[in-house]
Amino acid sequence: MVSRRVLDIRESIRRQPSSHHDASWTCQAARKTAPSSLPPSPTITMHFSVAVIALWALAATQGVEAHYRYSKLIVNGRVTNDWEYVRENSNFIMPTKQFLQPSDDFRCNSGSFANAGRTKVHKVNPGDSIGFRLWNGGKILHPGPTTIHMSRAPGDVRQYRGDGDWFKVQETLICRAPGRYLADTDWCSWDQPDQTFTLPRDTPPGQYLVRVEHIALHGAQSGDTEFYFTCAQIEVGGNGNGRPGPLVKIPGLYNSNDPALRFWIYGVPSYPYTRVGQHAVWTGGQYGGGGGGGSPAPAPSPAPGNGGGTVPLWGQCGGEGYTGPTRCAEGTCKVSNQWYSQCVN
Repeated sequence: MVSRRVLDIRESIRRQPSSHHDASWTCQAARKTAPSSLPPSPTITMHFSVAVIALWALAATQGVEAHYRYSKLIVNGRVTNDWEYVRENSNFIMPTKQFLQPSDDFRCNSGSFANAGRTKVHKVNPGDSIGFRLWNGGKILHPGPTTIHMSRAPGDVRQYRGDGDWFKVQETLICRAPGRYLADTDWCSWDQPDQTFTLPRDTPPGQYLVRVEHIALHGAQSGDTEFYFTCAQIEVGGNGNGRPGPLVKIPGLYNSNDPALRFWIYGVPSYPYTRVGQHAVWTGGQYGGGGGGGSPAPAPSPAPGNGGGTVPLWGQCGGEGYTGPTRCAEGTCKVSNQWYSQCVN
């Protein structure tokens, strides 16, 4: 995928006068100044296109430019330090490509458990705003959805490998109604440095891993889906008695044949899916489903606006095939397209 910076530079180069595009260097001058005792050598003329040189250099960096990792936890608007409450991974800003054959590293990323003991645990309460910020001022420049999952530790979260049950608390897909074709900028996550959610008010107390994830779909049709994710460590206070679900395991978070994660996103009018994975977002209440696995049962279908829960800001609140809650905890439910409506300000 070509970044916007590369496109801008290409256009800038294209508009330059042709005399500025190319420069020729010849070894003739060097040959003239060489000692006369040296045998004559043929003149070597090298033509370099400034445009080509620029694009060569950018080609080496544009993929890395679009890569990122989440390093900061945000609680009620306060941004913490890099890796203060987030387990640092060892593969830097490179994506994880374990969609077809995930390993235990798919939980919190490569090398992160080695840093769990030195990572702090942030105290939060149900109803708090919790989020993540990308490292080094980064922004998401790949098309695709975001999710946030949580997993309750059986004890000290700093010793927890994330091998228990996980449940989804946030998901973003499409925020803009597509034009003629689905565009990168239609995704809610595009050009965003942060991902946030509201911790459901009846979240049970305890220590948790919170896993933020961006899924890049530009190579998804061939199973080359890219995942960018890290985990924070939190301790939830209060006396919430909700029952989170559906529950899933990692590995097992996604089915490798999930059409939502194998979808060809270019030249299509829209993204026709309302979620990634087989599990819905838990926004509170008592989930009635069972345990985890790769293909958990779908969440129950609460009636619109009833006690089945509310949708947090930026969450999905409607669309064809959608069966979750439709009442926004904040903002109003706005139709983006046939398949997706979202709570917005």
